[in-house]
Amino acid sequence: MVKEATLAVRTRAVCMIEAGIFINKVAKVVGVSVRTIRRWLLRSKSGEPLQNRRGRGRKTSVTMVPKVVIAKTIGKKMKSTRVISQNLKSKGFSISHVTVHSYLRKNLKVRPYKPQVQPKLTEKQRTARIKFCNERKNWSIDSWRRVLFSDESSFEVFHTPNKQNDRVWAKSSSNVPPTEKVKFPGKIMVWGVMSYRALSHLHIIPKGQTVTSEYYVEVILKQSLIPSMLRTRDSGTILERKLLLERSKAIFQQDGAPAHTSKRSQEWLKNNMPGFWTKDIWPPNSPDLNPIENLWAILQTKLDSMERATNLKMLEKQLILAWKEISPETLEKLIAGMPSRINKCLKLNGDYIGK
Repeated sequence: MVKEATLAVRTRAVCMIEAGIFINKVAKVVGVSVRTIRRWLLRSKSGEPLQNRRGRGRKTSVTMVPKVVIAKTIGKKMKSTRVISQNLKSKGFSISHVTVHSYLRKNLKVRPYKPQVQPKLTEKQRTARIKFCNERKNWSIDSWRRVLFSDESSFEVFHTPNKQNDRVWAKSSSNVPPTEKVKFPGKIMVWGVMSYRALSHLHIIPKGQTVTSEYYVEVILKQSLIPSMLRTRDSGTILERKLLLERSKAIFQQDGAPAHTSKRSQEWLKNNMPGFWTKDIWPPNSPDLNPIENLWAILQTKLDSMERATNLKMLEKQLILAWKEISPETLEKLIAGMPSRINKCLKLNGDYIGK
């Protein structure tokens, strides 16, 4: 659609012509055709206003009833423009999905969003979240810098990128290469720890290995967490520097997985960590309160920018490489966002806040 010239542009063009400037030059300066300027001149000489009359142009096909029907879909699920268009056609109104989209965007000033998938919270879980957040709503960023956030996550071979971001510009769909996906992709489970300034080494859990309390303590905590805690360098790469400058103030966080909350794991952490949140402190079903969840998403984005992994060995190498490339600034930003997460959770009365 051609953008309509403003009254100021039209007035300027007429004044330039009256000042003796050639019409071709005026058209070039204001960015319209010679024919358009001649039309403006005729209006000016006949005493008509230069601006267009209201109500010009193609009349909308969206009459009163369709307007009401479209407006009632706002905020409701399963209401794509195609569904709305089909609904209107069934009522005798031949309105295309393009027109519906245009009316929603331009007239009702709304945008289409996909509903976010989130864990279903019980009342008990919601209460635990409110308790956790209330106890830490006055924590400063420095207080949050004491926390070591940990988690497991899985990554798969032949991962399909986010459909919202995966776009190919082409003249036709036949020029767009397909994204292949296997039916049962191989997966790698990993474990890691983040602080505001560093990461642990990424622990790759062997294929077929279940994370039992024994494996969690003997392999993950003893062989991955402790070496990271004992680092002595204040500077260096993100995998070399200390997780915290003051190790004695560390608070270790973990979710409510059975291996984490077992008596063996809780006892080991009590005896070997300066501080940790017991199974009664960290609220269950609360991945949205853990910034490492965002880190996993960032890691997946880095993987998507690499050559697509076609086997587990290739995926493992890419994971380790992408983990090393996480910047200290990213970690600092994620930890700095904790007060906002806490306040948002309280504002939503313990409901899920998203990542």
